[in-house]
Amino acid sequence: MSLFRIQINAGSPATYDPNPQTVYVNDSVFWFNSDPNEAHWPAPSASDPTGFMANQIAPNSSSDQVGFGEVQSISYICLNHVGESGEIDVKTPKKSAFADNTKKGAFGGKTKKGPFAGTTKKGAYGSTTK
Repeated sequence: MSLFRIQINAGSPATYDPNPQTVYVNDSVFWFNSDPNEAHWPAPSASDPTGFMANQIAPNSSSDQVGFGEVQSISYICLNHVGESGEIDVKTPKKSAFADNTKKGAFGGKTKKGPFAGTTKKGAYGSTTK
């Protein structure tokens, strides 16, 4: 799971960066309002104002994290400002870092038993001492 930041940049209208934001199932995003003068309120729609968060984001502050549990494309708007919009694309999770290309064990089964893999003889110096 990863956490992604969407920055709200001041302007008329303000912009979201990045837009669209690509995330993966079970990732989370948060918005950072870098607008020094205006509060912003990202929401899925005017009819669902608390779909992401219960309150607007004050200037120079962050929202709570919002998670996404399924593949989808979500358009959103700013409830406070007409014309401000963004999109989040939630995709199928990426494979693990090694994508099943490793073998069991630290050396992938390439070592033999024992610290020297049977190359030593009995005794402190093998059989060369009398």
